[in-house]
Amino acid sequence: MDILIGLVIAMFIITAGYVGYHASQAPVEAGGHSITIEPETLEENFSILELEKVIVSKVIH
Repeated sequence: MDILIGLVIAMFIITAGYVGYHASQAPVEAGGHSITIEPETLEENFSILELEKVIVSKVIH
């Protein structure tokens, strides 16, 4: 039984080493996400914020 547990642990260690080695050999892909905000979206967000300010000021007063 101890031999079986040892084999399972050895299998996990070998698999982790194999995956880690191949992951370190993969070329790094340059890039990323390009997030652009359209002017219309900014105007809408600004309008919403202004509306919220008006509503809050009406509720407070």
